[in-house]
Amino acid sequence: MTATASTPAAAIASAAASAHHGYDDFYKDRRVTVEGVLEDIVYANPHVTMKIRTDDGVLYTALWEGLNGVQRRGGTPTTFKAGDRVKVVGCPPRDPASREIALLKQVTRMSDGWTWQTWQASLQ
Repeated sequence: MTATASTPAAAIASAAASAHHGYDDFYKDRRVTVEGVLEDIVYANPHVTMKIRTDDGVLYTALWEGLNGVQRRGGTPTTFKAGDRVKVVGCPPRDPASREIALLKQVTRMSDGWTWQTWQASLQ
C-alpha cells in the first residue's frame, strides 16, 4: 500500500519531511574538530548552516542545531559573520568523501573565545 498526500498542504509537509535527513550518515559516537574561516552562515531551520574553509582550502558544511536551539544558548544572527575564524566540534560523516559535520557540540569564535556548546557537551 502506498500513502499519498490528499491535500496541497499535506504534499508540502510530506516533501519537507523527506527533505530533512536523519543522522544515520554520521558517527554519533565520534568527534571531529574543524577550524577555518567562516565563508557563509544561514540562520534558518531545519539547521543553522555554516560553510567553513580550512587553511588547506577544504570547504566544510557544518550543520548546527535548529534556529531555536542555537538561540536558546546565546547564538544570534549577529554572533558570527563571514570572515570570522571559527572552530567547530561535531560528528564526522560515515562517507569519507563527505565534507559535512553534524550534531555540533561546540562552536567557537577564535577572535575572542566566545563559545556555544550543547548542554551535553558542558557535562563532559
